[in-house]
Amino acid sequence: MSFPFNDEFKEIIEISGEKNKVIHNEEANSLLLSLDSYSHDIKMEVLRRISFIKWIKPRLKGGWTQKNLNPLIDDAATQLKMAAPKWRTLAEWHKNYHSSGNDISSLIPKHSSKGNIQQHTDSDFLIKKAINEKYLTLTRCSISQTFKYYCDLVIIENRSLPENQIKSVSQRTFYNRINALPKYDVALKRYGKRYADINYRTVDRMVNVTRPLERVEIDHTPLDLILLDDNLEIPLGRPYLTILIDSYSKCIVGYNLSFRHPSFESIRHAFCNACLDKSSITQQYPHLQQDWPISGKIENLVVDNGAEFWSNSLEDSLLPFATNILYNKVGKPWMKPLVEKFFDLLNKGLVHSLPGTTRSRIEQLKGYNPKKDAAITFSLFLELFHTWIIDIYHMTSDTRETAVPYFKWQEGVTALPPLTYTDEEAQQLRIELGILNTRTVRIGGIFLYGLRYESEELSEYRKIWGSIDKNNLTLKTKTDPSDISHIFVYLTNESRYIKVPCMTDISYTSGLTLFQHQTAQKLQRTKTRLQIEHEKLADSRMYVENRIAEEVEKIKSSKKRTTKTTHASKIARHQDIGGHTQKSIQVPSEQSEIKKLNTNEHDVLNGWDEQFDDLEGF
Repeated sequence: MSFPFNDEFKEIIEISGEKNKVIHNEEANSLLLSLDSYSHDIKMEVLRRISFIKWIKPRLKGGWTQKNLNPLIDDAATQLKMAAPKWRTLAEWHKNYHSSGNDISSLIPKHSSKGNIQQHTDSDFLIKKAINEKYLTLTRCSISQTFKYYCDLVIIENRSLPENQIKSVSQRTFYNRINALPKYDVALKRYGKRYADINYRTVDRMVNVTRPLERVEIDHTPLDLILLDDNLEIPLGRPYLTILIDSYSKCIVGYNLSFRHPSFESIRHAFCNACLDKSSITQQYPHLQQDWPISGKIENLVVDNGAEFWSNSLEDSLLPFATNILYNKVGKPWMKPLVEKFFDLLNKGLVHSLPGTTRSRIEQLKGYNPKKDAAITFSLFLELFHTWIIDIYHMTSDTRETAVPYFKWQEGVTALPPLTYTDEEAQQLRIELGILNTRTVRIGGIFLYGLRYESEELSEYRKIWGSIDKNNLTLKTKTDPSDISHIFVYLTNESRYIKVPCMTDISYTSGLTLFQHQTAQKLQRTKTRLQIEHEKLADSRMYVENRIAEEVEKIKSSKKRTTKTTHASKIARHQDIGGHTQKSIQVPSEQSEIKKLNTNEHDVLNGWDEQFDDLEGF
């Protein structure tokens, strides 16, 4: 068996004669392997000690005394070509080796026990006080500042001690005390628990996967790049990228690129792109040298704790397709490492080399203005992005050269292909990945987002299953956020979806997205609020309140007040009290009433014949 070190070790081992063999090659090799955690110098020293012990032991007559050892030590040093130890040192080596049961670790030099190991001094309590109050705090004072604070504590403490004053330790000793503190505890006190957990975490093995799409990770990130509008060529800002990556092959399963903040709509587009066929990509970009065959039903989707992943819409959408949602632990992105690593590779491999990049940190710009230098349009970046994913990333091996993502996918698909979506299932997937709502069907249909949705089929369903005296027909709806001109309503008793158009304003909702509609509603509300003069409204409302209070007080103090309103209401109808006529009942005076009575009596007698000459007797 070949020896793992240079020729100097070969010289140690063999001396002629069976009795003269000190350490066999295999034994020395095993010895060195057991000392791999130690430095090269320590290994050499252990080999020197064991070589002297095994050379001298078969030749020694008597005990390990000075008289018996001194004649042999020089001969051993000559033949072993090693520095000779003192007889007492050699005897100590043998004693430790024998008492440990021939354990080689007993011959390891104890350098750590050398020097002054007494750390406790009369100022030990002041050292702890200075470290706890200055160094182990979130203000993160330096060791030098902490040492000065310690020296000040010693001076102040000695003022109260006329005798036996405290002697301060040296700066080197103080530094050693701090450097001996547990590193995790230091990070915990100076940087907080999250920082300490991240930097001193236990890295467990990755989840073992055996087939494609068994486990897929998803996450969002803002790209370190400012893109331009295709036509106007003005900066649009940094887009958000949503990526799904397969844990088995490391292939990119799907993506979404948008300027809107991560939301359920981002997940919807990315998931559809991941699950459905991507053969149209090679037709859209004919220069591609490879295809993008990754698609199928995802078994487990690993997500973080963003609000968009906790929505009811996502769980309800994936339930019919048996896709489990696995939530990553809060504040532990390293447990979802593949997608985080891909973002880093994308930045280094493509994004940071493009004009308009913002880099990962602002200090890396150093005078570079990405808005002025931006030159990549949105469509051009999509072309570059697809090229980099399909022709570069998928065809490049990992750093350990264990596999190429594209061929790893082909290998897995050959052995155990994932389930794929039929045309009918693909259509259902697009419907199910809509935004979930629950609404009551009323006269006029379903009211959602301030719009009215109605159809003959929905009306007929309400006639059959709706209640006569109550509006209790509640149905589940799915909305495609990219087009709100229609919704899909799930008919529970028939186990199917129907498409229900918007009846509010067909020209308005045609091709309108939910985001655009909500923005328009917000602008309309803002415009309405700006038209309202709140000070004048307040004055008017207070005037109404004051007038009511005055009238109530006036009526309470009036002696003529009556609780009966029947006759008064008849008089009000008779005299036509209203906003455009008289405002109060006219009470006639006594003279005018007598005169009116006499006039009426005279008129009646004078016209008696005219009034009754058309009457006929029985």
